[in-house]
This record gives sequence, C-alpha cells and structure tokens, in this order.
Amino acid sequence: MSSVVLVTGGSGFIGSHVVDRLRAAGHRARILDTAPSPWHGASDVDALIGDVRRLDDVLAAARGCAAICHLAAVADVAQVLGEPAVSTELNATGTLNVLEAARRLGTRRVVYASTVWVYSDVDADAVDEDTPLPPPAHLYTAGKLAGELYCRSYAELYGVESTVVRFGIPYGPRARPAAVIPSFVARARAGEPIAIAGTGDQQRSFVYVEDLADGVVRALRPVAAGRTYNLASRETTTIRGLAEIVRDEVAPVEIRHTEGRAGDLRGATVRSDRAESELGWRAATPLREGVRRYAQWVATQPAAVVAAPAREGRAANARRLAARLAAGAFEPWRIGFVSLIAVVSSLLPALAATREVGAAAGVTLLAVMLILPLWSVTVVEWPAALRSVPAAIAVLIAVVAIVLSSVLTPEHLGDLGQAHWFTVLVFTLLSATALRVVPARLQAQERG
Repeated sequence: MSSVVLVTGGSGFIGSHVVDRLRAAGHRARILDTAPSPWHGASDVDALIGDVRRLDDVLAAARGCAAICHLAAVADVAQVLGEPAVSTELNATGTLNVLEAARRLGTRRVVYASTVWVYSDVDADAVDEDTPLPPPAHLYTAGKLAGELYCRSYAELYGVESTVVRFGIPYGPRARPAAVIPSFVARARAGEPIAIAGTGDQQRSFVYVEDLADGVVRALRPVAAGRTYNLASRETTTIRGLAEIVRDEVAPVEIRHTEGRAGDLRGATVRSDRAESELGWRAATPLREGVRRYAQWVATQPAAVVAAPAREGRAANARRLAARLAAGAFEPWRIGFVSLIAVVSSLLPALAATREVGAAAGVTLLAVMLILPLWSVTVVEWPAALRSVPAAIAVLIAVVAIVLSSVLTPEHLGDLGQAHWFTVLVFTLLSATALRVVPARLQAQERG
C-alpha cells in the first residue's frame, strides 16, 4: 500500500524516524505536530503545525490520508507524574481526536503507539500480548491503556480499523536528552558519575529507534488490522548492565545508586513472537552496538541538541512553558481580546474629550464599527489551516483604531462618524455577518 500516511508527533524522536521509514517504503509522509520538524525540510514532507487536542487540526491534517500513525503524546514518564492533567489531556483527547477524524474521513487504518509499560503491574517472568493486565498503578500506563481501549471501542462501534504497537524502551539518534540512555551517555561524556535509581536490577527491553520505526510501518499491513503487537528486543538487560555498557563504550565513569522511583516498570521478558511471525519484524540492533551508534551520533551534534541531563530538568520545563505560551499567544481569541483592549483604549479618550452629543455619538458609532466585526471574527471557529486569518483581521482592526485616534482629533472623529453614519452602519453589519458566515461555510466544506 503506497499512499499518504499521517504521522502525529512526526517532528519528534520516534515520529521523525517513522517518517523516514515511510518515505523509504515508498509512502508519502505527512506530519502533524506543534512545531516544525528539525529533521526534515519543507520540500521533504508535507507538514501541518497543529495540536492533536484540536479535532479541526487533526481533520485538516488527515484529509486524503490512507492511514494515521498516532505517536503524538507525552512520552516522558516523569513529566506525566509531574503534570498529570496536561499529560492526560494530550494523551487521551489526542487519541480520541485521531480516531474520530478517522471515523469521519473514512481513514482505513490507525496505528496507535502504546508501550510495554502496560505490563508494569504484571507479576510474571515473561509477558506477551495475551497476558491479562491488572489495573495500572501509574498514570502513564493508565493513559496508554485508555488509548488501546479507545481503539477497540472505535473498531467495534464504528468500524475504524486500528493496530496497537507496544513499544519497548526506545533509544537512538534524536532521543530526548532526559531519557535513560541519552542521560547515561551524556554523563559519561562529561566525566560525571552515572546515577541509577534503586538497586539497578530492574530489567528493560531497549529497542533501537530505527528498528522500532520499521515495526510501525510494517503494522500498516492488512494482516495487522485489529491486532496488538509488542515491538521489543529479545535482548533484556538490567539498568546496571546498561550503565556498564555505557561505561565500556563511552567513558570509564563511576556508577552510583540513588533512591528508587514509585511506579517503576517491573522486570519481565517481553515477548515479540507475534510481530515476528505475522509481520516479519525483529529488533535487529544489539544493545551494545546501538549504544555505540548513538554515542557516535551525539558526538556529531551541536551541544543544544544533546544538552547535559544535569541541566535538562529546569531547562526542559522552561522550554515547554515557553512553547505553550508562544502557542497560546497566537490563539485567535487571545489576539482578539488584546485587539479589543487596543480599540477601546484608542477611542475611549476621544469619546471622553468630546463635548457635543452629536460628536460623542459619532465616536461611539466608529467604536461599534470596529468592535462588532472584531467580536465576530474572534468567537467563530475557523478551519485549522486558516487559523492565522482571524488573528490577522483582529490585528488589522486594532491598527485601524490606533491610526484613526492618532491622526484625527476627537472632534474630527465625531464628525466622521456623524457624517457617514449610514455607510458606517452598513459596513459594520455586512462585515460582521461575513465574518460569521464565511468561516462556518469553510468548516462545513472541510467536514463534508
């Protein structure tokens, strides 16, 4: 199946590798993410800047796609623990919106990225896709399992075909600096001790990210519809064993133990036999080789890309906050509110300065001429692809108010409104009506 495939979170760690693998397999990849991809040029892939928490953004990005690989999520377990409400909104609402977009658009397949953390509360030495799962103790696990259940419900109720892929612990180029292998490598490169939470006997199944991306693309095959697959390595290691590999491959630093963390993933062998037999997938990169390749990649990157973990906590939180503020600042309703303040602040002094009733009425009419269209353009939802249009109109209205109040005296403003009251009234009604009808029509066309 060579077709257009949407990758939510395609600018991120795993998503960017899935985009690469899709392109290598002959598909046309499309990205939906909150930021441009630092790994792909504009000429390489289609990209839409948007948020999976907004259904309109997902609909705009998924239109014309044969499948959706849904990877957009809060993947940092520590971030989920520290920001449960925000994380749950992104992980749960985002997954529902992807499935709903697939239902409305008739998208043939959704591949949902889950995790082997779903086995964290299972008391067993080995687990597979048929292992019964007890109620999860960790919010991260609960959120991922909720997404799996949403997929099942949409399949049963609406016929939306989905495939669940449970990722082993991913690592490799482009990984988050705070993840375990990047943090270990960064500390070793800096000559700092490698810190291990608890005893270090926790078992993990790490998967090189390029192998993982290959598994995601294979999950688009017809045989994978309605199936769940573990994408984990046959090679299992302890956290202490991982630290020793990093010490051997990167630098001979000290290994230290710190306090264990709550809700940590229990050690168990995660079997991926189903993926091997049905998809022909198997993790091909041994851990030691993958760590070596990752360390070599790190050595070629700018310092900002592979920031040291000692600075990662506060720096990452600061970056996330700045990104949210920047994204929120350009929401049309926020710009509309600021524009309203600008209009009122510009014309209110002129109104207060007028002494004649007629002039005051003229200034008031001009204010209404600007405020009513501003209200219309702010409260109506526009298609995601045209989200910048209402913001631009709101800014333009504010600029007009500021220019009028700067160029004309209060008396001239009043005379202008009084002399052309009929024209002002007609313009106000027509523009306010158009700014409510046009986006509604565009939305209807997009959905229909």
